[in-house]
Amino acid sequence: MKKYLFLILCSLFFSSCATWTGIKQDSSTAWEVIKDLSSQTWEETKDTSSSIYNGTKEKTDELMK
Repeated sequence: MKKYLFLILCSLFFSSCATWTGIKQDSSTAWEVIKDLSSQTWEETKDTSSSIYNGTKEKTDELMK
C-alpha cells in the first residue's frame, strides 16, 4: 500500500515539473533580460560618476583660484 501511494505521489510530482527545454528557454530569456539591464545600469553609472567627477573637478578648480 505504501509503495503504491509513493508511486502515485511521485508520478504526480514529476508530471507537474517543467520540461528541460522549457527550463533552458526560461533561463535563456532571463539571462538576456539581466544582460540588458546590467548594460543599461553600467552606462548610467558611468554617466553619473563622470558627472560627479566633472562637477567636483570644477568646484576644486574654482576653490584653487
